[in-house]
Amino acid sequence: MKLAFDIGGVLGKYPTVFLPIISALHDGGAEVFVLTDIPDKQVAQEQLNRYGYSFSPEKILCADFERYGERCKSVIIKEHGIDVLIDDHPGYCADSGCVSLFVWPDPLVPYEAIVKYM
Repeated sequence: MKLAFDIGGVLGKYPTVFLPIISALHDGGAEVFVLTDIPDKQVAQEQLNRYGYSFSPEKILCADFERYGERCKSVIIKEHGIDVLIDDHPGYCADSGCVSLFVWPDPLVPYEAIVKYM
């Protein structure tokens, strides 16, 4: 099973929720990726580290929004055979090509990941 998590409104907003979930998925044998539209992998890695996540660079997948628009994550999902996407963007979930779980971001929790690279 391959799962992909977004950073911005998912991992970045809720590290205390998703850190143990990701750990349990790893322990259970799942392959876990980060799938982001942040164009720079190093920036994505720095954000993940700040939130307490430890992903190797090959598990961080950067979708090309400039080239593919809202289909950018579906291109990566197809290339990597991802089974489940967890994201807070309706367009990415609607056209993922896999099972998509939509996270409703709490507006009271900072949305730091987006501010950092825009």
